[in-house]
Amino acid sequence: MTEQTPTVVIGSAGRRLYLIDWFRDAFTSLGLEGRVVVTENDPSSASASYGDLARMLPRYDDPAYGPELLGMVDELRPGLFITANDYELMHLHVTTDLAQAMRERGVLVPGVSRAWQRACADKLLMAQLLTRIGVPTPVTVAGGDTEGIDALRRDAEELVVKHRLGSGSSGLAVVPPSQVESAVRAAARTAPTSSSSITAEDAVIVQPKAAGVEHGVDLVGDLTSPGVLSGVLARRKLRMRAGETDKAVTVGPEPFLDPARRIAEAADLAGLIDVDMFLDGDGAVSVIDINPRFGGGYPFVHLAGADVPRYCVARAFGLDPGASWQEYETGVVSAKHESVRVTTPAPGAPGAAALSPGEPAVTAAV
Repeated sequence: MTEQTPTVVIGSAGRRLYLIDWFRDAFTSLGLEGRVVVTENDPSSASASYGDLARMLPRYDDPAYGPELLGMVDELRPGLFITANDYELMHLHVTTDLAQAMRERGVLVPGVSRAWQRACADKLLMAQLLTRIGVPTPVTVAGGDTEGIDALRRDAEELVVKHRLGSGSSGLAVVPPSQVESAVRAAARTAPTSSSSITAEDAVIVQPKAAGVEHGVDLVGDLTSPGVLSGVLARRKLRMRAGETDKAVTVGPEPFLDPARRIAEAADLAGLIDVDMFLDGDGAVSVIDINPRFGGGYPFVHLAGADVPRYCVARAFGLDPGASWQEYETGVVSAKHESVRVTTPAPGAPGAAALSPGEPAVTAAV
């Protein structure tokens, strides 16, 4: 392969080796001899040696990260760059202009506008933006807003308390109204803050528990025409583990189409974002969270037939993705399992040479 080889870069893939496999599969299905480059800052991570090419970069907050990232882009000339890490996303799209610098080099970099990227990391701001565009979301107040909490307490049977700037289920507690103050104090002790002007309690949010059943919904925006919704993929969550969907069943996207269109247009969406929505018995939808990347719920629709990596690769290299990439069977139940692979064999041990890209791991279902 040469530097002209069609190339996709996946940053901070971590444990998501399936994502690397599915982008490889996308190249094959499109008849392209492409490569998947994985960037990590830890050479012993599960994904670092799993790509077709590994590149070690400094941590996103290291001053050397930007120059080395752009140097790699200039050398490898990828058509697409994605990352699975929330903090790297913030650094690329908000803290710096690195995402734009890559786009100016001809790289497709999925994401949302700077304002929405910032809101994806701030649940209070997210609720405000969703309300502004007419997308239903639970009334959300800061943990230090005593009047706001009193108003919620009058109408809600249960209140949700969680970290304002956290990811996953960070700081999560579901409590009766009588226990909300103690829950806020407990969450505030471990809540991350972005500014010294935010008190510990204001780094926590409180909202009524959303009615209905929780779903994960992938919104896919056109990679070359941001804001144009290209597809919606959905699954009903059956079990959670460590803040991530562990078991789910695929469902039709129809109830979620209107909020999906509103979000995609307002956020200038390009590529995939993972949105948590509740659907009640009357068909009403409420959005509670947005992850602006491939989330942990995407595999459930992929295994049912959807193929967003194929769509991304096709768009990145000027091919027609067709319509089949967004087609999937409903009613398919999938569950996650764990696997283990050697990333740095002991020196002198059999097989101590670097593992070949994509070499199978030692696997055990859990």
